[in-house]
Amino acid sequence: MKLPFMPETWGMFLPALVGGWALLLGGFHWGNWFLIVPGAAVLAVAALVLNFFRDFERHPERELKPQEVLAPADGKVVVLKKAVEKFYLKKPSVHIAIFMNPLNNHVQRAPYDGKVVKKDYHPGEFMAAYEDKADLVNEQAHLVVDLKVPGKKGKSAGTMVVKQIAGFLCRRVRTTPREGDRIVRGHRIGRILLGSRVDVFLPKGFKPSVKRGDQVRAGVTILGELK
Repeated sequence: MKLPFMPETWGMFLPALVGGWALLLGGFHWGNWFLIVPGAAVLAVAALVLNFFRDFERHPERELKPQEVLAPADGKVVVLKKAVEKFYLKKPSVHIAIFMNPLNNHVQRAPYDGKVVKKDYHPGEFMAAYEDKADLVNEQAHLVVDLKVPGKKGKSAGTMVVKQIAGFLCRRVRTTPREGDRIVRGHRIGRILLGSRVDVFLPKGFKPSVKRGDQVRAGVTILGELK
C-alpha cells in the first residue's frame, strides 16, 4: 500500500523522528532539560515535515464542465490579471499566480487536459515567491501545454504555460511530465518543497471564477472556464 506522502518524505522525517526521540528519552533518563526541550522541538519539526509532504488523493467537489480549469496548487491567489507571458506565448494571456506557504500541500496538478510541447528548467534566484518579480528571476520549471478540448478530437483550446517557481526557502522543484506526454486535468504533474509559487498563463478568453486573495486547492477549486 502506498502511503499518502511524497517520495522525499522519509529522508527528512525519519532522521528528525529518531533524533528527536533520542534526545527526549535521554533527557528524561538523565533528568536533563537541555536535552528534553531540543528533543521536543525536533519532534515538532518531524510532525511539520509529515504535514508538509502529505499527498492525498484529490477530486473536484462536483462534476466538471468540459471547459473548466482546475487550480494547479494549494494556496492564495496573489496575481490575477491580463499580462503578456514573456518566455513562450509572447501575447496577452490571463495570468494567475498562487502562493504556497510552508503549511500548504505542495503537490501540483494539471489545470486542464493537454499535450506537453515544451519543458524547461531555469536556474535563478530565491527571492520571496510572493514578490512580483519572482516569476522572472527565481529558479523555476516550465511546462508549455497545447490544450485539448475534451470530446473533440484534434481541436485545440489554445496554449497554457504552467510555472513552478522556487521561493525563499525552496531549493527543489520536481516536474513529472516530459515533452510529448499528455496531462490530464486534476492529475499530479509535480511538486515543490517548502514555500513557493505556481503561475499559470491561460488563453486570453479565459473567464476566471476566482479573485485575488482567494484560497484555492489543487485539483479541487475551479479557477474558471475557457471560452
